[in-house]
Amino acid sequence: MNRLLAWAQKNERRLGGVLFLGGFVTDLLTFTLLEVSYVNLFFIAYLALASVCVFGSHLLFARKREGQSKLERALAVLFSLGSQYAIGGILSGCLIFYTKSAVLSVSWPFIVLLALVFIGNEYFRKYREHLIFQTVLLYFALYAYAIFALPIYLHALGPWIFAASTAASLAVFAAFLFLLKQASASRLRQSLKPILLSVASMTVAIVGAYATAAIPPIPLTLPESGMYHGLVRSGGDYVVLAEEAKPWWDPRPQTLHLTEGGTAYAYASVFAPTRFSASVVHHWERYDAAAGKWVNEGRISFGIAGGRDGGYRGYSERSGLSPGKWRVSVETPAGQTIGRIPFVVERVMVQPALHEETH
Repeated sequence: MNRLLAWAQKNERRLGGVLFLGGFVTDLLTFTLLEVSYVNLFFIAYLALASVCVFGSHLLFARKREGQSKLERALAVLFSLGSQYAIGGILSGCLIFYTKSAVLSVSWPFIVLLALVFIGNEYFRKYREHLIFQTVLLYFALYAYAIFALPIYLHALGPWIFAASTAASLAVFAAFLFLLKQASASRLRQSLKPILLSVASMTVAIVGAYATAAIPPIPLTLPESGMYHGLVRSGGDYVVLAEEAKPWWDPRPQTLHLTEGGTAYAYASVFAPTRFSASVVHHWERYDAAAGKWVNEGRISFGIAGGRDGGYRGYSERSGLSPGKWRVSVETPAGQTIGRIPFVVERVMVQPALHEETH
């Protein structure tokens, strides 16, 4: 037992790395394959484990003394590894979901912040006993999860839902700090000011990210989209007229060859969880090369309802598009970007060869 405990303490960093990598691979498979509502069970379990481990570490550190029992030393190692694994699991799951719902050109600041905290949870393992580091990471994980989970529970998305996520995160974290105070008020008092300053700064940064539409509108995703020359509804399907597709390895935007007065159709399939309802906006924009900026060319809004595996399908159309760069951003009414369809319009005298596709 003594040898095993000594080995675990000596190799805590290595053990943490194994748990970290194993947990990330598990999360990648689990959060990708499972239906969104079931994934909540994993997040809740991770949050519960992280809270227990952080509280346990705090309690053991407060009672740390010479002649500490073998059980207490073993629990100290287990709580350290457990908190790292659980918080890493929450962050890796959030990173997967936020990335799936993100347009990187819009949401990259928030994604980078999430990734840095996720990496920091792995890199700074040696500070695991430090209450400040543990509690601030736990708050970030709780906040990131609340932003993701509350829209699923309430079946809606919007500024008030985000405000409720913020309030719920702060309330739960305040309750957790109260429990830490009950366990050891003196140790918490020494760390309380930097904890509160860090939590306040983090909250302001995330609220700012939401206000600038940098936070992806999870749980909405855009599994399928494209620009077409024609579109009709046939039963439960959409039949579109498409040009020959460009190779999958070609990173350039789709080119739409339009005759004078031709009509372009923007088709998008937005996935939402069961019983989830929201509105989406097709925001048409043209790139003004002379001014060096995107110019608004109109917005078309319609409602969606969740539950369909392929997503809720909708489209918008515009005629007489001028040649040049265009894009259709699929957004929430608050301006969060679910996905984007970039394309280039080229004027032609004769319409190109088209073929039918069913979606």
